Amino acid sequence: MGSVWRDARSIADLGHAMALWMEGRGPDWPGYHGPFGQEEENGARHLIPTLAAANRAGFVTTGSQPASDGYWGGARWRQRAHVDGVVHDRSPLLGRLTALERQGFQVYRGWPKEGVVITDRDGEPQTGFGGFRLGRDHAAREWHGIGRHALRELKDHGVRLNIVDMTWGRDDRLWPALANAIR
Repeated sequence: MGSVWRDARSIADLGHAMALWMEGRGPDWPGYHGPFGQEEENGARHLIPTLAAANRAGFVTTGSQPASDGYWGGARWRQRAHVDGVVHDRSPLLGRLTALERQGFQVYRGWPKEGVVITDRDGEPQTGFGGFRLGRDHAAREWHGIGRHALRELKDHGVRLNIVDMTWGRDDRLWPALANAIR
């Protein structure tokens, strides 16, 4: 019996598999440890329909978080709305996603040399992306267990994007903008 991940032959196939996983209707993404379950932890359940649709449209999301700003455990935690993923370099969707910059979002194509903080605790960085060099085998590690044709397409034609609303705690702009971009 095959797996939607192992049988994937393209970035589009990976998007379909990712959408199924997020919706709880498919096997776990090999690059993630366990089922898509952090939606309970970080309040992201409302993002699943938009993220699943993005994956089906060809933006294979590999990370996301809603924005928030509040106090937990005696500390102030702030998050920026953020989504990252991979899109085929020949897809018209790439242009629509990078055009989100015109709506005031920060769009990073590739892996930025300078780190970008997306979560802080009392003003101290907690999570982010960029600021270090990805290894040559990064794609193979992140996508361990997928079909070799899909892995080759990721390496040859995949464009990594990070899209961020740089305003701390603002969660009402990025997700509708993403939904419009993937239509």
